[in-house]
Amino acid sequence: MSSTFELRLRVLRILFVGVFVVFAGRLFDLQILQYDEFYAEARAQHEKRSILPAQRGNVMVRKNRLTNEETPLATNNTLKMLFIDPLILAYPHHNPKQDLDKQERGNPRMVAQLLAPLLIHAHCEKIEGCLVETDEAKWTEAEKLAIEAYGKELEGIFVEIERRRVVISTELAESRALTIEALRLSGIKVVESNVIADPTMIYSLTESVEQLAPLLNIDKRKLKKLLERRPKRYVEITHKIVPEVSEKIQELKENPRYRELLRGVQLRDEHWRYYPERSLAAQILGFVDSSGNGQYGIEGRFDHELSGQEGVIFGAINTRGQRILGKGSGIQRATDGSDILISIDRVIQGEVERILEEDTVRFDADFGQIIVIEPKTGRILAMAHAPTFDPNGFGKAFARYEILPEDEAIDREDEFFNQRIPTIADKGRYYRYFNKWGPEVFRNKIVSDIYEPGSVVKALTMAAALNADEITPQTTYMDTGPVEVDEFKIRNADETYLGKTTMIEVLNRSLNTGIAFIAQKMGAKLLYEYLNNFGFGQYTDIELDGEADGQLEYWKDWEESELVTRGFGQGMTSTALQMVMSFSALANGGYLMKPLLVEEVRSSDGTVRTFQPEKVRRVISDETYNKIKAMLLNAVNNGIARGARVWGYSVMGKTGTSQTYKHGKAQEGVGTTITSFAGFGPIKDPAFVILVKFDRPKVSQWGSETAAGTFRRVAEFLFQHFGIPPDK
Repeated sequence: MSSTFELRLRVLRILFVGVFVVFAGRLFDLQILQYDEFYAEARAQHEKRSILPAQRGNVMVRKNRLTNEETPLATNNTLKMLFIDPLILAYPHHNPKQDLDKQERGNPRMVAQLLAPLLIHAHCEKIEGCLVETDEAKWTEAEKLAIEAYGKELEGIFVEIERRRVVISTELAESRALTIEALRLSGIKVVESNVIADPTMIYSLTESVEQLAPLLNIDKRKLKKLLERRPKRYVEITHKIVPEVSEKIQELKENPRYRELLRGVQLRDEHWRYYPERSLAAQILGFVDSSGNGQYGIEGRFDHELSGQEGVIFGAINTRGQRILGKGSGIQRATDGSDILISIDRVIQGEVERILEEDTVRFDADFGQIIVIEPKTGRILAMAHAPTFDPNGFGKAFARYEILPEDEAIDREDEFFNQRIPTIADKGRYYRYFNKWGPEVFRNKIVSDIYEPGSVVKALTMAAALNADEITPQTTYMDTGPVEVDEFKIRNADETYLGKTTMIEVLNRSLNTGIAFIAQKMGAKLLYEYLNNFGFGQYTDIELDGEADGQLEYWKDWEESELVTRGFGQGMTSTALQMVMSFSALANGGYLMKPLLVEEVRSSDGTVRTFQPEKVRRVISDETYNKIKAMLLNAVNNGIARGARVWGYSVMGKTGTSQTYKHGKAQEGVGTTITSFAGFGPIKDPAFVILVKFDRPKVSQWGSETAAGTFRRVAEFLFQHFGIPPDK
């Protein structure tokens, strides 16, 4: 008896110790190991933290050269978004404690008919304001059809008071997707590796959860909650509603006749990045994406400075969620973003973009770029691209349409079809962009794209040889035919050779044999040093991301033929920015300048960071500067660059025609070249330097027949804009 009692007592002790150990272990886990997690959860329940948004800084330019008054190119705007509560639209006086069948019904169809004539104008793009006509008698037949179709679309959204599409899982493995499809569960389907549920069509919620949870690796309680039938309480209809439309909707909501009908329709303020001048300087500015992050351009490079720092209000709350003032409460104020002043001349930028857009179409080029520099300071006055985009609607660049596979195959075999136009292949279907090039239009090609600069470099080679006393403008050579170097023959573009020829005529006629003569006189080391001093093969350190540095191989690695081709801009690459900055040294007395785009960064606390013009180095002397100016003037007046002449004004410049390559092989003919023209004016105290570049124009393969004419149009405008009197 005693031994039995002791045995029982021992078992009880063991059980007690076991229970104690379990509880102690659990307490240790909760209070020690999971302390941080539960503390954070408890704090979240008893403390409320509210974010105070910081206002993004503006990107500013001066209105014109005659005033210091500024205007924003990028700023912030408050617009309305419209959302609905479908349950309230269907039952304006909804009572959750009462059956829906017993509640007074609304009229979602009438709401759709009321809003369609307004919301169809929600994103009107007219800068001067939108005319919103609600009188049906004044609608055109086309407007009636469009509004009727949109009204039916809205009605379909408004009458759906329950969730009909719930995404359960995405990017499912093919084998797992096939397994789920084989289950044939009602209300469950697999669409392109995504599992989608219609809760209203699920026959057995329990069965669906039991079978799907292990296949999707989702907790059963969580999955059940996802699949349960629930009313829709929040559906966004449209964002960025123009004030003319949102004001009329608000008037309807306040009208006693429609007040009850529109109880389920709400307007809410939203803050958006706004670009008042639309596509003006788009590649310089970049844009702010839907997450509020700067992308490309100034918005991307200076995202941290522009964004500022969010603030926060924090403190304990009571059981009703109300904030309790006192210990533990506080506020950290938001710091608004900095404003940035850029050097762009708004008037010049606008006119240059207009000219470039016209000529890119006229010459049937893939892309066109123009950059205008103030030579003495390096200030960028304009930086234009075509085609371009509107940062207010940057998403439109991704819009695409479907093409038939057979049409894609035909196009790829068609010698007249532009093979560089991208086609997107997606699971056996083919798409193209409505804007032709898609998001490629976001790129600042002047800064980021490299190309062989071609014959424009001949002006720099000539200046280098003059500065090194290797030649004078009157130096002659015998132009008797192609120059043989290594296994290559260097020919003139027009295949004509005129015997004894001066350096002046070399630039006038852009003679490759003349540049070969100069390069061989200079030698690889000296030519390399000058090209390097002109800025090739190195970053300019412009205040934009994505800058390319180009390529200029070290002179010891050059073959004899490469020495010659470097002299006329082949076998090396540069950006348009590098090219125009090097050419500016021929226009400002011989100095390579750092490009100046950002002039000031103004912090919200009043401090200002200022950027001043910066000389990188002197490349050529005053004497050489005057000689090369005279030679380039002659090249425009009497050479193949005559298309750049501006009546009454002295203009200096040089044409360029560059080859492009496919699979390492140089392409030939119209539509394969990059054409350019770099020039400046007037001859006395040059006020501007312009570089024009067209990518693969299909009207002509020569810079003299494309870019030179565009340069002339821009130069004519600049002479008038700056008020420069004729000098000849």
